[in-house]
Amino acid sequence: MRVTWIALEWPRAGHHSGGVGRYVQRLAERTRDLVDLTVICFEDAIPMEGVAFATLPAPRGRVSRYYLSALRASRALRRLAPDVVHSHGDDVLLPPGVPLVRTFYGSSLNEARSSRGLRRLNHYLLALLERRSASRATLKLGIAPESLELMGCDTILPPYFGVEPGPREISETPSVVFIGSFAGRKQGHVAQAAVAAIREERDDVALVVVGPQSDAGSWEPWVEHRSGLSDAEVAALVRRSWVLVSPSAYEGFGIPVLEGLDHGLPVVAHPNPGSEYLRSLASGPVPLDLATGEAFTTALRRRIETGPVLGAAEQQAARRLIDGIVEAGSPARLVALYDDARDRARLRS
Repeated sequence: MRVTWIALEWPRAGHHSGGVGRYVQRLAERTRDLVDLTVICFEDAIPMEGVAFATLPAPRGRVSRYYLSALRASRALRRLAPDVVHSHGDDVLLPPGVPLVRTFYGSSLNEARSSRGLRRLNHYLLALLERRSASRATLKLGIAPESLELMGCDTILPPYFGVEPGPREISETPSVVFIGSFAGRKQGHVAQAAVAAIREERDDVALVVVGPQSDAGSWEPWVEHRSGLSDAEVAALVRRSWVLVSPSAYEGFGIPVLEGLDHGLPVVAHPNPGSEYLRSLASGPVPLDLATGEAFTTALRRRIETGPVLGAAEQQAARRLIDGIVEAGSPARLVALYDDARDRARLRS
């Protein structure tokens, strides 16, 4: 089966990659032997053996990224003639006729509500395009119940495969890890404020941030900011830490939360559609605390005082949660959904 992905978030050399880009790359690693896979993405894409690439000019600014690039992706697709298209976004201008599987990674409408300025306006416009995309798709996949409800998705395909196991060489003094930006919906400033409050009581608590280099100057001098790390380097950094924090105002799913749990860390997060969904799937005492405001700092303080090693019951609860999500999001299930989309398209024609 010839499958083409529209995946403009695919990781690029020298650029910070978000959660969707990293997930799509991992999904390709596991799918490339099951289908004949071509990926439409931007130039400077990190190559992958067994995957063909159709590259577009790198975007310059918001209009180029979200609107002109959708037009260019449509033109590239017309030259490829795949059996199935799997869009990870940017598909509103696709030509009719080809079976389209569309994954919705959350909601632009809800992201707009958690943003400000031009970013907010842009996401309101993208929300309108999402609606058009949903009406066009042959088969719609969500990553959580929010997508299922807002976009009328056919099923949930969780965007998670687990982490590569490795030893936890835990730091001697308390270390809190945060993945994301200082401002915007990731709200790194909340993580900094919480750790700063705890440092007033004990100054041996460190905050380690993995985020874009352009953001480095936003953090206080005592914060350790890292950028440009490989997945393996990020994993090693997380395993050294005591607690992972995710004070994001909005997440459609929340991969860093699961990665923290998978590496054996307790996680303190803000309640949002993603974190609340993960919490609802858990059975037993999964070490995922949801809180805001002073309660967020209190939960983080309690986790630091408890120490970096989870109890047996918490470890088992986290393992059950992760194993269930990995099984539900398997590449074999995705390929079966491609077959379903092709059959649906045939019935409509």
